[in-house]
Formats: sequence, structure tokens, C-alpha cells
Amino acid sequence: MIVFFVNRRLAFGSKARLARHIEKLESLGITHVIDVRHYAGKKLRRSKTIRLNFKDDARPRPMWFYARALRFYKKALKHPNSKVYVMCRAGRRRSASMVYFLLRASGIGPRKAEDTIRRARPCIQIVRAYRLSGEQYLHRTKRWQNLWGNKGEINT
Repeated sequence: MIVFFVNRRLAFGSKARLARHIEKLESLGITHVIDVRHYAGKKLRRSKTIRLNFKDDARPRPMWFYARALRFYKKALKHPNSKVYVMCRAGRRRSASMVYFLLRASGIGPRKAEDTIRRARPCIQIVRAYRLSGEQYLHRTKRWQNLWGNKGEINT
């Protein structure tokens, strides 16, 4: 298992499937896990976990996928010592693309978000369909928030 931190509270990487992997996450201070693998893991019972199980098929994700991930992330960041780990099978495509979305939702520009992730792990691939559907979600929610006067910003 490999873990890459993009900032002090957000990391991504490969699946945690063994007891020693869970111990490693705990030793790193990980308190919340966003699992975007296609199948659910059973060992993540100690951390607060959301499972958004999707195949890595490079197809756009539905809007509820991003809404649930962002709601979970915002809730996690309300706790000052929390750290969020996003995991997929290998830690290169789905988890990196989700971290890109979370950074963009935090107000970071597209280039800086990708550069930040690439500095942590150069071999990542932000899947075009995942990027576009995430951007579409942000555009729709930003338009809605502007109508109601809610900025909905996240501080990382």
C-alpha cells in the first residue's frame, strides 16, 4: 500500500486490504477514508468511511457521486485534526481524479490542482471523463449557490 499526501489533511493512494495497511493509515493520522474501488473493503471499520464503488471505466460519474464525496469531505474537515485518505486499487486514476475534484471544490485552480497531485505522485492520470463530470458538478452547484447567496467554500 502506498500513500501520497497532497497537503497536510488530504492524501490518496492504493487499497488498504491488510491489517498492516490499516495500521499504517492509523499511524499517519488518517481518520476518514473515501473508497472509490469497485468493491467494498471490510477492514476499514475503524475509520469513518464512504464507499463510492465504481469501476475504473473512464466514463463520466453521476452528480450524486460528487455530491456525496464533497459532503463527506466537508464534514471531515470540520474536525481540526482529521485527515482524509482517498483510495482506489492502484492509487493512480480514480483516487487521483477524486483528489483533483476535492482540490477544485476547495477553490484551487485546475492547473494548480493537477500540479499539486503530480508533485505527490508523478505517474497519476486524471481521467478526462472524471475531470469533466466533476467540473460539471462544480459548475452546476456554483450556479445554484450563487442564486441563494451561499458561497459553500472549503478551507484546507
